Amino acid sequence: MTGVILFGKGLEQLRKVVKDLAIQRSYLLFNYAVDRVKKGDLNLARRYIRLGLKLLRKANASKPYVYRRYVCKNCYIPLIPGLTARVRIKSNKKQIITTTTCLMCGWVSRKPCEKRKGR
Repeated sequence: MTGVILFGKGLEQLRKVVKDLAIQRSYLLFNYAVDRVKKGDLNLARRYIRLGLKLLRKANASKPYVYRRYVCKNCYIPLIPGLTARVRIKSNKKQIITTTTCLMCGWVSRKPCEKRKGR
């Protein structure tokens, strides 16, 4: 697109396409990273995750659910229960807390969830 100047709706549509491509490629990179972890190559998996996050930042796109929930925010390894993560569910009267611990670095994530009413 050298020499082309876009104004108005054309530029907005182009930005939307770029964001959509970045999100799609970040999903692909996440899946590649999960495959690499299952094969035992943690460094390449970490690189794929960082590359996906970099794509999302450059495109100014929000992080998809898998990056917010299933990536260690300390060491950038995909969190796979039983392989790279330990998941525990704790319950009290008001809420259920899901605790995910990264087995590579020890990072702990706690996600609260309301209990269902009527049970």
